[in-house]
Amino acid sequence: MKAKQTRMNINEFGRLPIDERTNYLWDNGTCLGQRLVDGAYILCIYALEDFFVEAIYSKNDNRVDAIRPISEIDKWNSYVDCTIRQLFQLS
Repeated sequence: MKAKQTRMNINEFGRLPIDERTNYLWDNGTCLGQRLVDGAYILCIYALEDFFVEAIYSKNDNRVDAIRPISEIDKWNSYVDCTIRQLFQLS
């Protein structure tokens, strides 16, 4: 029987080593969107429990370069702005 995994908060997640953050994100995260940055990086936003995380991948080798919790409102606003712009382009 598999042990039930406890919920993690944003501070606990941020203190994990990157390989553990990556595994936790794959197992528990929901990808909400992604965008290409400078033609070289894919930046994705994930929902995890009651916080959000950005993951940055190298487009060339599909390697995870960074996984960071979004704790600042300015970072969150940039995602909202990007999503709104995409919606206007669709209409």
